[in-house]
Amino acid sequence: MPRELTRQLDRRKDAGNRMEITVRHTERAVWVSLSGILDRDGVERLISRVAPRLARRGCRIILDGTRLTHLDFRATHGLVAWNRKLRDHHHQLLLHKWSDYLKAILVMEDWDLELGAVPNQPSTWGALAGVSADGAP
Repeated sequence: MPRELTRQLDRRKDAGNRMEITVRHTERAVWVSLSGILDRDGVERLISRVAPRLARRGCRIILDGTRLTHLDFRATHGLVAWNRKLRDHHHQLLLHKWSDYLKAILVMEDWDLELGAVPNQPSTWGALAGVSADGAP
């Protein structure tokens, strides 16, 4: 039984960890569509794919999270550190269509809200505090 469980977990991990990054570049912006699970390695791949497209200062990097299913909490440090480096070169990192779920994961590491990822639904903040949607703990 434990052997079967291990195989099943390995298959799920392989299937679920696929991170797809699609990059489109305009004159003043780099649009990055993310899908799958963004983890620490995914952040490194993301940076390596975007960095060559930042030839001049003042670019906007837009991370589209429409198809992003999960953010590994260990990836948030890399995103925050990358944002700081980008700001040093007058670039701006923006999150587009990130779900409240993803923003809640991000805000647990990004206490200063450097990425501006504030979940905009009161129910999200209640869930973080352990309060149900009807206000009862």
